[in-house]
Amino acid sequence: MKILKPLFLLILISFLSSCKEEKLIEQFDIPDTMPGKHIVEMGIDNNNEFFFVTSEIDTSVEIPLWASYIPSKYYLSKRESETSDFELLDDKFVFADEIIFDKNNHLWARNGKTIFRREGQIMKKILELTEDDGLFNFFAVDKNNNIWAGGYTHGLYKIDSNLNVKLFTPENSSLPKSSMTNIHIDSKNNIWIAMDDKGILKISDNDWVWYNPTNSAVTSQRIWCLTTDKNDNLWIGTGFDNLPISLMKFDGQNWETVKPRDDKNDIITGAVRQLYSDGDKLYVISEQTMNMGFYKNQLLTFDGNLWNMNKQLPEDDGIADLVFDDLRSVIWVTTLNKGIFKLAK
Repeated sequence: MKILKPLFLLILISFLSSCKEEKLIEQFDIPDTMPGKHIVEMGIDNNNEFFFVTSEIDTSVEIPLWASYIPSKYYLSKRESETSDFELLDDKFVFADEIIFDKNNHLWARNGKTIFRREGQIMKKILELTEDDGLFNFFAVDKNNNIWAGGYTHGLYKIDSNLNVKLFTPENSSLPKSSMTNIHIDSKNNIWIAMDDKGILKISDNDWVWYNPTNSAVTSQRIWCLTTDKNDNLWIGTGFDNLPISLMKFDGQNWETVKPRDDKNDIITGAVRQLYSDGDKLYVISEQTMNMGFYKNQLLTFDGNLWNMNKQLPEDDGIADLVFDDLRSVIWVTTLNKGIFKLAK
């Protein structure tokens, strides 16, 4: 679960070219009108308005002293602009690991077991896994307004715009295995799915192609994340601290191991657990561990020629997400404990 401390909210930093000093532009605090104490998730809808899932401890619930959990209550709120007050939409919102908006601007939310869609003032339960069905790891909307969802052990789900649900499994489709780690839908509506440590599945309409370590040069390591760049190259994030490969690129024919470098030209080590592209730059989040625990992360950008390392984001706090804001030409970087940072694209 992503828990953010709101007092550090909204710092504006510009991304400059490689090896140039980055400039702090603006800083301001969150208004008191935000419901809850912690920001769990942030999203931007099709009308360019901000949506927040926030939480706080539910003090109305009595729990025994030996309980191993803390009850929480969740809120959904909206903010039309960076300076407007928060509008509370739901004071009994569902617990959500992720929110997205479909082509009709419906808000969807998911956690490990359930997928919801907001209809009017309620969150309608669309799909729920049983206790034995594993966990949802991701969901995404394609250009035809289908929702794709997958994760551990249960297969790949497709929810169409009429809320019809179809489950793809190795038994009834060309799905190689039931467990998946990530999804990316590119500009041509190709669906790329990371099959954990078994390569990548590409779905193009009815054509399913599985790239695996047996029939291609894709890594046999676990694949954490996927994205495509402005030239339609597929990028995959993989690795651990002690493994030599953390980033690969696929141009449709060839697989290439890429070694990102810092401003001293030293190779960045660690696992690449998040990848993004804005049509101009590639954004790479590299995470390093120490003594089996989180040590630091780094945000790198690549413009096709030069690597640039952001030096103003806190390295000692995990980056939860990057939210791209095309209207304002900025990127919102949510961290686990130190608030939300705003970067110029």
